[in-house]
Amino acid sequence: MNIVVVCGTNREGSLSRLLSAEVAESYEKRGHTADLLDMRELPTEVLDPNAYKEKGSALQAIVDRFLAADGVVFVIPEYNGSYPGILKLFIDMLPYPEGFDSRPCAFIGLAAGEFKSLRAVEHFQQVAGYRNAYIYPRRMFIGQSFQQFVDGRLSDDELSKRLQAQSDGFLCFIESLRQNGA
Repeated sequence: MNIVVVCGTNREGSLSRLLSAEVAESYEKRGHTADLLDMRELPTEVLDPNAYKEKGSALQAIVDRFLAADGVVFVIPEYNGSYPGILKLFIDMLPYPEGFDSRPCAFIGLAAGEFKSLRAVEHFQQVAGYRNAYIYPRRMFIGQSFQQFVDGRLSDDELSKRLQAQSDGFLCFIESLRQNGA
C-alpha cells in the first residue's frame, strides 16, 4: 500500500516533522510505501488567488502525490486551538470530490500543552468528514511535545507502542475497506 503521511505544518524545525518521519518509517518497516508530504514543500504559488483553478506544475505534483495514496495519515499540531492555516490551504487545493471522497484517513495530534491537540484534530476531522473521507476511529494524541523527543525520535516506549498499534490498525482498516468494495 501507498501511505501518505502529511506533516500539517510548514514551520521550520517543528516536532511535527520529526513525528511525521517516524510515522512514515513505521509503515516502511511493515513493507509499505510511505510518502512524507511536508507542508514546507508547498510552492509559493499556492498563495496565488488563481491557484484554486490553475495549479502550476510544482503544486500539481504535490496534489498528485496525495491523490496516489491508499491511505493518508495526518500529523496535526495545534496552533491557537485549531490546525495550521497552511494545512487548510493545502486541503483547499485538492480537487473535489476525489481529494477525500472514500479516502481512508488517520489522525495524530501533537501539542505542547496538556490537551494534546484534541481540538485541532477534531476540527480537521470535521473537514475530512465533510469531504466524505473514511475516518479511522483510533486517533493518537501526544501532549507535552517538547518532552517527548530525544535525538529526533519519540522517547516514550508507550507512545511508540501506540504509534505501532495505530499503524497496524490503520492498515487493517484500509484492507477491510478494499475487501468490502469501498
